[in-house]
Amino acid sequence: MSLKILIADSNEIVRRGIRTLLEERREWKICGEAQTGGEAIEKVKTLNPDVLLLDVALPDMDPAEAISGIKAVSPTIKIVALAMPASGKPAARAMAAGASGLAMKSDAATDFIEAIQNIAQKQGFISPAASRLLEGQPVRGEMPGDLTVREFQITKLLAKGQTNREVARALDISVRTVDVHRTNIMRKLKLATYSELVQFAVRYKLIED
Repeated sequence: MSLKILIADSNEIVRRGIRTLLEERREWKICGEAQTGGEAIEKVKTLNPDVLLLDVALPDMDPAEAISGIKAVSPTIKIVALAMPASGKPAARAMAAGASGLAMKSDAATDFIEAIQNIAQKQGFISPAASRLLEGQPVRGEMPGDLTVREFQITKLLAKGQTNREVARALDISVRTVDVHRTNIMRKLKLATYSELVQFAVRYKLIED
């Protein structure tokens, strides 16, 4: 699949490393780099990339603010947020703001490749290490219920029609864990039925992609 990719990270060494890795895929073109959120927004506007790799710790703006600005100029762009071990809160904000995937900068090359492949095909992706980073982080925003990021992920998957077993497989957790999360989600959102869960997801635009 042919893709144009923009890399936004404040660290030049990180950008170079990711560029070198991704340029091995001949069908993928690195169309540019950015060091700040403001620069990323401008380059998305002018270069029209398909995928953006976005550092959640850019120096000039919060990741949610950056993603909002990016989505305003390119509503269909797919974003993979890039995090460090101490970036749990900004990573959670990036996911809540609309990032389609999350990877750690220390992840294996295969995780970066899989992240891009998945979101290019309109699937989410969170690497195992990034998933552990998000555990327990609350989702910030306009949604009620004070869902954690894990609960937010499960809500989206369930609303798209996936079974508990399919959700467990997608997130690499046990079915029992999904059962517990599902019970907590329904309680927090004050929902009684699966139909109400779907209506909630539609209302808050969780299943548009």
